[in-house]
Amino acid sequence: MKKLIASIAAATLFVTGSLGLGLGTAKAEGFTDVKTTYEFYEPINYLASQGIILGKDGKFNPDGVVTRAEAAVMIARALKLPTENRATIFTDVGKSSFASGAIQSATDKGIIKGFTDGTFKPEEIVTRGEMAIFLTRAFELNEEEPMTFTDVPVSSAGYAYIPKLVAAGITQGYSKTSFGPENPVKRAHFAAFLARATNENLRLTVNACGYNPASKVNPDRQTLNCLVTKEARKANVPPEIAKAIVEVESGWKHFLSNGEPLISHDNGIGLMQLTNRTEFDTERLKYDIAYNIEAGIKVLSENFKRSDLPAIGTNDRRVLEHWYFAVMAYNGTKPKNSPFYQETGERNPTAYQERVYGKLSNGFVTTNIKSINMSINDFTYDGSTTDNIEFNTKAFTMTGNGTLSAELLKEGSVVKYTGKGLRSKATSNSDLTEIKDGAFTIIGGPVYDTDPKSPNNYIWYPVKTTVNGKVVTGFIAAPYIISPVTVHY
Repeated sequence: MKKLIASIAAATLFVTGSLGLGLGTAKAEGFTDVKTTYEFYEPINYLASQGIILGKDGKFNPDGVVTRAEAAVMIARALKLPTENRATIFTDVGKSSFASGAIQSATDKGIIKGFTDGTFKPEEIVTRGEMAIFLTRAFELNEEEPMTFTDVPVSSAGYAYIPKLVAAGITQGYSKTSFGPENPVKRAHFAAFLARATNENLRLTVNACGYNPASKVNPDRQTLNCLVTKEARKANVPPEIAKAIVEVESGWKHFLSNGEPLISHDNGIGLMQLTNRTEFDTERLKYDIAYNIEAGIKVLSENFKRSDLPAIGTNDRRVLEHWYFAVMAYNGTKPKNSPFYQETGERNPTAYQERVYGKLSNGFVTTNIKSINMSINDFTYDGSTTDNIEFNTKAFTMTGNGTLSAELLKEGSVVKYTGKGLRSKATSNSDLTEIKDGAFTIIGGPVYDTDPKSPNNYIWYPVKTTVNGKVVTGFIAAPYIISPVTVHY
């Protein structure tokens, strides 16, 4: 067993030299300062039983803090990375250092990075924000929940990482609005974070977008915006399309005032108005909004892959126009949804898919669906029946340019923006920093309007840009994103 010297005596942390070497472990029930009733007893016990942490003199010291070297060792052990002593790339971490192997392994994996002066600063205390960065990288966490912590500004280094810990059930913060990103990581919190990251059975219950699925009430518009956006992004479906369908199908309403689901005259259920789908659980469609959304988006996604429907252009899932026939099929490939009136050959603005496209991002996004090179001759049907349309043409081209989804973008995308500039918060009523030109780099996942009742269906992105040599951060609205420079989907 090796002694890890922290910057203060109370922070001393003891660990085994390596997992699996038979050097002994300590169980939490043996720690005199960690009782079975202690809030973090279970994760501390788990890590101790795995030989990842040990105490000293029968104590764990749960209120002590963690150094960068200690964090590297713990994470390396949890991931079973090499921890044997070796030379490192850092000037202040010699080969003889107890943490040299772990530090180099964590650095090689991109989990913990050094500083620009070539140092690692192994004795520096880790903050909660930094721990969020380390664990998100270490366990490759991608899904995220909306940022609710008011003490984590968009300029914070941990801003893009903390929501991922929340989504993974690794933390809920001190409260719904407080995370304490600059606070030192306590040993108890570190143990809880790491144990939950390594063992899914220890993770916290997470209600997507903060919605309680057992409530049987309609959540506010921005909670619904979040639920649909998250599921669409997960399925690689443009959220703009999915939310426009919700607008047309149910007007963003799932439950009636009596707690029963909205049922249409043709038995469409709830938010996504699914009908006659035997592959789904009808009761869950009725009372579980998240499941209703998941099912609807699954149907839409499967429509996009159907070989009996025409494809447009390169059939790119990111291009809004390419979903035209998948959207039609969501309502039905019936004569009423023909793109053209049979009698005159003129465009049919009442067709389901035409109405959906008119609702994209509250009408702020206009696509080029009218430039799809099709005519009445491409469709055969009897307007006096409800028989399905026969598609005479299975591949269509477009005269105009396609419209890339702005709501599928990921961190690192660099975009141009037609809005006035950066907002201090994710709402058009917040302070504005006018920036007319420049490229904006997306630094986190989708954010939803700070006004929960806002009828806007689009999302915001946290971004950064450089103005007169200074990095400026803020939020931009997705409908005004144009000309992607570097795109990550």
